[in-house]
Amino acid sequence: LLNRQFLNYPFILTTHVSFFETLFSNRRESVFGFLQLADSVVVLDEIQSYRNEIWSEIINFLNVFAEMLNMKIIIMSATLPNLEVLTDEKSTSVYLIQNRNKYFNHPLFQNRVEILYELLDSELCAESLYEHIVEHTPNGKKVLVEFIKKTTAERFFRMVCEDKKLFDEVYCLTGDDNIADRKKILNRISNSEGKTILMIATQVIEAGVDIDMDIGYKDISKLDSEEQFMGRINRSCRHKGKVYFFHMDRAGEIYRNDIRVENQEFTLADKGIREILKRKDFDSYYLPVLNVLKNFNKTASGENLETFFNDDVGNHNFYNIEKRMRLIEKNDRNISLYLARKIILENGEILDGWECWKEYKRLLMDYEMGYAKKQYELSVVKSKMNYFIYQVKKNADFNYSEKIGEIYAIQDGEEYFLNGRLDREKLEGDKVSFI
Repeated sequence: LLNRQFLNYPFILTTHVSFFETLFSNRRESVFGFLQLADSVVVLDEIQSYRNEIWSEIINFLNVFAEMLNMKIIIMSATLPNLEVLTDEKSTSVYLIQNRNKYFNHPLFQNRVEILYELLDSELCAESLYEHIVEHTPNGKKVLVEFIKKTTAERFFRMVCEDKKLFDEVYCLTGDDNIADRKKILNRISNSEGKTILMIATQVIEAGVDIDMDIGYKDISKLDSEEQFMGRINRSCRHKGKVYFFHMDRAGEIYRNDIRVENQEFTLADKGIREILKRKDFDSYYLPVLNVLKNFNKTASGENLETFFNDDVGNHNFYNIEKRMRLIEKNDRNISLYLARKIILENGEILDGWECWKEYKRLLMDYEMGYAKKQYELSVVKSKMNYFIYQVKKNADFNYSEKIGEIYAIQDGEEYFLNGRLDREKLEGDKVSFI
């Protein structure tokens, strides 16, 4: 337990959130490992996914941490330019890849996907989108459709399942799917050569998912997301892939306070941005974005960067620092709901959700077990419990079986699933089922 708390390992794989808690949290347990950052090499992947309203704070802090702790920080991103544009300090950054165009403009990368905007320039609904997919999907091809909203993806999935005009298999992948279901779906798609497949997904498909599809459809949002999505099409470069962009849901409702979606001039609605995506010239895209952020940081509002560093950082207001540097804003509108049911893991093992819940209760009530062993045992059962925990609206009307802390548990959770998928309309909408 001490080795885990103090990060006493030569190589550590962690999340962005945990790393930022080590840097900025005001809680004791989170900063135990801070000493290990001295003389370390830190690799930050997909940094463009951080909240862009704190990019200036991030790069300023990282510069200071790197100098004072003798750290080397490697920032990996296919799209972001040097974030030191947001600082007034002399540059201490270097590009590890000197000639990015050698890769970005290589025909096998730049031209492996044809970008089409015919749907973006016309009125569109779910039915007309589906008709277009059916008309433009040859037999034996795999199609990926990405929506911004989870509810839109689920409704589209149900609509397609009722029709089944063309596709041999139809799948849906959202943030509601647990790790076991996600692996199962991706394995089936990878091993479905010759079948006509339709995969309906949300942003979970963009990063960290190794999938190779032939045709893509995407609701526009951030340019980074469009590039990430295109990376799931024709990854093998064996033929010419196609990506159709469309506009259905408002991205600003999901990416709150993100100027990349709030300003239409920074989205694919602007023809200049379409040309940037084609050329992979992301520096030309991000320099205006960063200038907007830099000017925003100099405003006289409470978000002023100089005020933050002088008042909060300068006066060691650790609570305000932790709050401002939080990567994921706390959602007070949701609660954690534990829906117990039986699921089959990738290795064939059957995991009983209610047995996991009872084991969790037993461990919490065991006052004889040593602290270190108890924390370890709890971490094991919590990893299994993650298969059954969902975030739902706080005003959802349901009867729960038990409650521990902030987690509400329903013993017969299977009642809220339809064809193996969580039925949010039944759980959060008008069709509430009482147990």
